[in-house]
Amino acid sequence: MEKRNWKYCVAGNIVKERYDENGVLRHGTPAFRGGTKVYLCGKRLPLSWNDIEVIGLTRGRRYDVVSVPLDHIENVRVSTVYKPRILKIMNDWEFKDDWWHDTPEDKKSAEAFVALWNCERGKNVPK
Repeated sequence: MEKRNWKYCVAGNIVKERYDENGVLRHGTPAFRGGTKVYLCGKRLPLSWNDIEVIGLTRGRRYDVVSVPLDHIENVRVSTVYKPRILKIMNDWEFKDDWWHDTPEDKKSAEAFVALWNCERGKNVPK
């Protein structure tokens, strides 16, 4: 197991309210309450996909990896993660290289991911 005590990451929040395919108002997602902070597993994710794997505190009050539609995530930003439970999940993940690590290159990669995410979602235009 890696001995890292922190990593760069991309974090976001689950949308508080959304309408499902039947027009019914939903709060959060089936796995997460609205507003829950989640860590995105997207280092190699093409944003043309519909879902992304995230780690977050589920409605069952336990940290877990769940697939979430991209449209159910907002406020995407570069962050750092120090929580030992989150780091353990990232380090034990089968595709652990899909998470960012603690190098300057990983920080730049995370920043590029966020810029692309925001551009794809119409939040801002690249300079």
